[in-house]
Amino acid sequence: MMRLFLLIALALPNLAQAQFTAEWEPAAETVVVYNPKFPGSEALAREYGSKRLIPSDRVIGLDCPVTDSMSRSEFNQQLREPLRKIFTAKQWWTLDTESTSPAASSVARSGIRVLVLMRGVPFQVRRDRDAPPPQKEDEASVDSELTLLAMNAPPTEGALKNPYYGADVRLPRYTKAPGLLLVGRLDGPSDDIVRRMIDDAIFAEEKGLQGRAVIDLALKSGGFKEGEDWLLSSASTFQRHGIPLYMDRHELVMRDHWPLPDTILYYGWYTMDAAGAVASPEFQFKRGAVACHIHSFSASVMRDPKQHWTGPLLVKGAAATFGNVFEPYLSLTVHFDLLNKRLLEGFTLAEAAWSATPALSWMSVVVGDPLYRPFARNGGSSLGSEDTRDYLLYQGAARRSPLDPDSAIKTTITTLAERRKSSRLLEFTALLSGLQGKHAEAIDLFDHAEALSPAPADRVRLRLYRAEMFRRDGKPQTAADLLRDLLSDESVKAEPARAAAESLLRELGG
Repeated sequence: MMRLFLLIALALPNLAQAQFTAEWEPAAETVVVYNPKFPGSEALAREYGSKRLIPSDRVIGLDCPVTDSMSRSEFNQQLREPLRKIFTAKQWWTLDTESTSPAASSVARSGIRVLVLMRGVPFQVRRDRDAPPPQKEDEASVDSELTLLAMNAPPTEGALKNPYYGADVRLPRYTKAPGLLLVGRLDGPSDDIVRRMIDDAIFAEEKGLQGRAVIDLALKSGGFKEGEDWLLSSASTFQRHGIPLYMDRHELVMRDHWPLPDTILYYGWYTMDAAGAVASPEFQFKRGAVACHIHSFSASVMRDPKQHWTGPLLVKGAAATFGNVFEPYLSLTVHFDLLNKRLLEGFTLAEAAWSATPALSWMSVVVGDPLYRPFARNGGSSLGSEDTRDYLLYQGAARRSPLDPDSAIKTTITTLAERRKSSRLLEFTALLSGLQGKHAEAIDLFDHAEALSPAPADRVRLRLYRAEMFRRDGKPQTAADLLRDLLSDESVKAEPARAAAESLLRELGG
């Protein structure tokens, strides 16, 4: 279980003030680190550097263990100190000659803001002491420790307060933490997956990222309520930005084979290993998707394709995810509400993630291209391919209309859907009505959408969504009748989502 109550006092590093005057220049302000001892690590690093136009002298090989973890002494001797010497020798940062405190930054100004760790670099710093007292744990992620590379001698016990947490400006304009590094990791179960993550990030930046969001609530309360609040706040953010959203309101993880097409954003919790809809054989994220499932050890074995969450989400096509390599405490993990707000404001993956993470020298990892900007391109027009046009039209209408229960967006979209004979636009509007608790309205819209789409996959999904609305509206018998009728239809017999209909029917007592 995740330990929720943290009594530790987080010490804010006494980082000197400095003014950044340069604009964001990711190619010139990024360093890539690979492990020459790990097969494939150098090749991946150089491919990434080439695709992101990072100068070759900023692609650095440092010999490390080929295991997932390293000791504290190995971390210091093989990563931290060599990198500090390289940064100084190459004049990538300007040292603060007045800095003497161990807890202070030794850097007055830095020309490097992003550090990319390539597959093969260990991701865990192991615990030095057996059974340390609570709040004095000394294990951490390699990545989180390296965010503080500029500090003279960061303490190893407990967490440090992240000075960038909650910042609403992009890092080049942030003046309070010179030398702070945004660390991201291109890692996963295989070299091919890492290559795909890199290519998908670049593809989504060039083409734009349009699709649906999915939130899987766990209906937790008490000390866990904070996580639920992050998810609900994220839902509001997605609605304001015109991203169609399906939100599961069951206590258990979203049921197997539940249909979730075109998923570009997924957030859920709280199971140890990948399960439910996103782990079903037929599920695949859309290119460029960002996905995360909160669990204490979600990234403790990130190179395993089946265990925990990080590896399995990447296997399913996510371009980026976030996780914890050891027990993090809920309040010190990445806060989904801030993360999604910053992503949709156009921040890079690393900027969004670290501005949403309260603690450094702790357990977090950002897995994906840290320079990836999923929402750098603004949509909201009628342009785009046929595959994305409905998403862009819906997005444009949402951004022009306030998303309160009496807003004009549903009238606008339903009128447009009728003119275009678009089942998908009606479905988006139905999802919005469902989120607003207007179940009867959602039921009618799902019914109308189904009438416009002859595709078996669409019919199964829309019928399932309609049955779920009946269930939420306190009409389980009507929902069960609807599902029985669906299951008697031979034309949908081969659809994987049929298994979800059978599961829901059993739950309804049918």
